Amino acid sequence: MNNLYFIGGIHGVGKGTICKEIISDFNVIHLSASEVLKWEEISSLENKKVNDFELSQNRLISNLNQITEPTKNYLLDGHFCLLNSENEPEKINKETFIELNPKAFIIVVDKIELIQKRLEKRDNKSYDIEILQKFQDLEFDYSISLSKELNIPIIKVINGNIQNLLNFLKNESIT
Repeated sequence: MNNLYFIGGIHGVGKGTICKEIISDFNVIHLSASEVLKWEEISSLENKKVNDFELSQNRLISNLNQITEPTKNYLLDGHFCLLNSENEPEKINKETFIELNPKAFIIVVDKIELIQKRLEKRDNKSYDIEILQKFQDLEFDYSISLSKELNIPIIKVINGNIQNLLNFLKNESIT
């Protein structure tokens, strides 16, 4: 699919907000992994836990293949890790990222207290800050590891600073 940029980070980190900023300045279509795999058909929107990783990732790839076009660029907003049914962060299988074959990985991280506040306001429920921190740490470390192993460039967006990402996309000439 080498016309795709993968932007990952935990729930509430600001991926969607960043995507909205980018699509207004670049020739790229924003896709949410949750929408692409039709999350509401396999779980509830309120439930961030994944019971069957293989099913969800196979469905993501299959649906992407049906809706994407080779002449367009896509920004896929998703995750490098997800919460399993035990509420523990778990890495998404490397094969998913091999199949996605993105032009670049973008990892978004922020202060965990801000993420917790965003999630609690958005979802109207409480979140365990230790689980969120563990989730974000695993997401960040795994994205770096995948980048090295698959030889895919990675852009880090830390605490809302998107300048490196904007510079990268300008160099990619997708304006």
